[in-house]
Amino acid sequence: MQTCLVGYTPDAAGEEALSLARIWARAHGWTLVVCVVAPEAWGHPSLAKLDVEYANFLSQHTQESIDKAQAFLVNTSNVRYIRFASTSVSAGLLAAAKQENADLIVLGSSRSGPVGGISTGGMISEIMHSSEFPIAIAPRGYSAGENAVIERFTCAYSGLEAASGTVHKAHEIATAMAVPLRLVSFAVRDGHMYPPLVGYQAEESLADAWREQAQVSLTRVKKQLASQQTPVEIAVAVKETWEEALNSFDWLPGEMLILGSSRMGVLKRVFLGSNANKIIQASPVSVMVLPRAS
Repeated sequence: MQTCLVGYTPDAAGEEALSLARIWARAHGWTLVVCVVAPEAWGHPSLAKLDVEYANFLSQHTQESIDKAQAFLVNTSNVRYIRFASTSVSAGLLAAAKQENADLIVLGSSRSGPVGGISTGGMISEIMHSSEFPIAIAPRGYSAGENAVIERFTCAYSGLEAASGTVHKAHEIATAMAVPLRLVSFAVRDGHMYPPLVGYQAEESLADAWREQAQVSLTRVKKQLASQQTPVEIAVAVKETWEEALNSFDWLPGEMLILGSSRMGVLKRVFLGSNANKIIQASPVSVMVLPRAS
């Protein structure tokens, strides 16, 4: 049985993460591990009153957080609750994921982003740059009913051969969860291009050439997956902004966008390039980022 680990905090972001993770537990039979990370108490024995009071405060706060998570997931089975002491939240969650042999880490969006969008923030960025595990992020304000399911995965594909591993992993995930897969390629026109110098016709010709190339790449990959049972569709968009590009596609209520880690990152780690960060911020649905393959 696969394991989904939730980085839980007793706030709105924590509930959004639980809401997303609950789908995996209820609809797909995964084990759900809710992890509350607390600061480490001093590592040396001490009878000082402040030390004892601080340790008791941490223990009480952690238990209250677990109680709140249990109340949210009251009708969800296959759930375990753990507490993990660490010098930082990011280090604690990654250590807990290794301890639990997690297949996925689920987080809630930073509060710095708009409602309905995703902002990675400092803590999420730290986890991404060090994680060997896929990471799913729920948008700010995300909510899904207890009986919600993932209706479709959409995988962003650059068309490069190096990115084909992401497509095959996305197809593997979609097949395991018995849901359709959509492959999409999208691009944003270069904001530094000056049509008065090169002409709008030249710019449009470049966009058309890219669109045609992307369509060929997607069609080729779709044929490679044709022998599998999972339905695969493809789509291409060229727009003025990343928001327009992503919003040009239809999105199901229970959909998740899958991205691959940048080729510039460390092997077997999650590392986002500049475009991937922009895509995440513009995504209208939950996002999963896969680490690089070895």
